[in-house]
Formats: sequence, structure tokens, C-alpha cells
Amino acid sequence: MKERKKLNRMQRREERAGYGFLFLSLTGTTVFIVMPIVMSMILGFTEWNPMKGLAGLEFVGLENFRDMAGDQRVWAALRNNLVYSLSYVPLTIAIALAMAGLLNKFVFCKVPIRMMTFMPYISSLVSVATVWMVLLYPDNGPVNSILSHVFRIADPPKWFISSRWALKGIIMMSVWHDVGYYCIILLANMQGLSQEVYESAAVDGANAIQTFFRITVPMLSSSLFFCITLATINSFKIFDQVNIITEGGPGFSTTVLVQSIYYYAFKEYRIGYGAAVAILLFLVIFVFSTVLQKLEERFT
Repeated sequence: MKERKKLNRMQRREERAGYGFLFLSLTGTTVFIVMPIVMSMILGFTEWNPMKGLAGLEFVGLENFRDMAGDQRVWAALRNNLVYSLSYVPLTIAIALAMAGLLNKFVFCKVPIRMMTFMPYISSLVSVATVWMVLLYPDNGPVNSILSHVFRIADPPKWFISSRWALKGIIMMSVWHDVGYYCIILLANMQGLSQEVYESAAVDGANAIQTFFRITVPMLSSSLFFCITLATINSFKIFDQVNIITEGGPGFSTTVLVQSIYYYAFKEYRIGYGAAVAILLFLVIFVFSTVLQKLEERFT
């Protein structure tokens, strides 16, 4: 009986110690993540100009969401986000998977090549965006010079100053910037796969392509869905490169949802309307994440 009481006291002491270690982390999460999310949800149903202080805070119900139905900027942003996501995610994951497969079989200089693959992801987006603006400069940029003089294209794309090509240029830059991150994740999982399966496939006469698509890819299904989900969420959070390179233009051709939130909240000082757009973004991400989760449960 005494031993049981002593054990219970030790367990309670350990629990208190555990909660003590978690206290600062939980406090930070509550103050800097949970509370801003709750406040954003509340502000989405209000109209507030912060320049007027709390006196300018007014509850308007669903009026912000009704205004969004006729807002050309928001509809363009949603369309651009969908185009961006449906282009960026497949391209990034496909290239990352191919690179991971090659690096997994590559014998020499594995460590330097992996470092070079990952370097763009840890580079500053401001620096990366500046470099890509120079590369895709429409008149004398290196890319257009190659297209003009090597491939004899008379009218190369205008890239970031053209409403037709601006979003494509941003997609290219984003894929180049992020592909190394997903490549390293997939490569780490590839190296943990059972070699016995590959040996059995080699005995059965399977070639490298058959082995990759019929063994490696199915065995990586969980990791692939993780990368696809992460890339999809990140694709809807795109902001830095758009704001640095085009600021949403020309016109609304590169406007995205996060950039619209920034525009309404911090340029027009319509905090309530910006929060309503943020709620729309949350719902879009929630729907895509739920669909991907259901697909993962079905195929893995």
C-alpha cells in the first residue's frame, strides 16, 4: 500500500515537472498562434479602420463575405492561387522525386550534390527573387538572350512585366527554390527502404524504370502524400516572391490571396475585410488538406 502511494506521488511529481517544462511553450503558442487565429476569426465579421482606434470597430455580420462575392481582386487571387497550386505542386514533387531517385543511385560526390540541391531553399527569398528578376529581364536578360540568339525566338516572353507570363515566371522561380527541400525528404525515405525487395525484383528481371515506378514509388506513398500536402499548403501561402517582384500585377495577373490580405489590411486599412479574406484562405486550405488526407487513407 505504501509503495503504491509512493509510486502515485512520484507520478504526480513527474506530471507536474512535465507541465512545468511545457508551460512556456504552451504560453507562447497560445499568445502568438491561438489568440491571433481567434481574433482573426472575430475580426472577419467586423469593419475596423485601426487609424480610428477601437472606436472604429463595428460588427457587420456577413457583409464582408457578401462584398467578396463581387470583388474582382479576390476572385482573381483565388483563380491565380488555384493555377499556381495546380502547376507548382505536381512540377515540384515530380522533379523532387526524379532528383531523389538519381541521388539515391549516384555514387560519387553525394554530399556536395545534396548540399547544392538544398542550398536554394535556405537562401533568402529576397535575394532569390532579385536574381530571377535579372535572369528573366525582358530586354537583355540571360534567359531571353539565349532564347533570341540560340533558339532564334523573335519575340521572347516579357516575363514579369507581361500579364500572360508573370505568373509562369513566379511558378518557375518557386519550383527552383523549393524542389531541393522535398528532394531531401524523399531521398531520406528512399534510403530507408528495404533492399530485399529490390534484390527480389532484380532476380525477377525488373529493369531500373520498372523498379522505380512499381516498387520505389508505391513504397514512398506516405512520404509522397506528406510532401504533396505540405507543398499544397505552402502554395496557398505564397506571398514574398509576388510582393517583391510584381506586387500582384500587371493588373491582377499575379495577385494571390495572401497578397490580397496584405493589400486590404495594411494598405487600405480595412482590417475586418482583410480578416474575412484570411478566413476564405483558411477554408480553401482546409478543404484541400481534407481531400488529400482522404486520398492518403485510401491509397496508402
